[in-house]
Amino acid sequence: MAPRVALISCGEDNPYGHPAPGTVAALRALGAVVLRTDRDGALAVADRGGRLSVARD
Repeated sequence: MAPRVALISCGEDNPYGHPAPGTVAALRALGAVVLRTDRDGALAVADRGGRLSVARD
């Protein structure tokens, strides 16, 4: 089963280069929407009547 969404927690301009571009590319190649805290702000997964959704700040 392929992921539909991937949440990556990383600091803006971090000195480690996270997330690795290859990781993001691999997730996208599987069809996942990739959301990152350094670009998309605070992220949370919420249960909305039995369905999961992602809330962004």
